[in-house]
Amino acid sequence: MAKFTWNGTEFELNEKQGIKANDFKKIKRVIDDNADIIMKRWQDYFEN
Repeated sequence: MAKFTWNGTEFELNEKQGIKANDFKKIKRVIDDNADIIMKRWQDYFEN
C-alpha cells in the first residue's frame, strides 16, 4: 500500500507499506510521468 498526496506541483509519498523498493520505484515513475493526466481526470470527476 502506498498513499500519495498532491502538493500543488507534484505527488508526495505519505505512507508506504509492504512494497519492495524496486516495485515502488516503478509506481512512483508511473505517477510522476502521468501526474498531469491524473490531476485532469480528478478535476473532471469532482468538478462536474
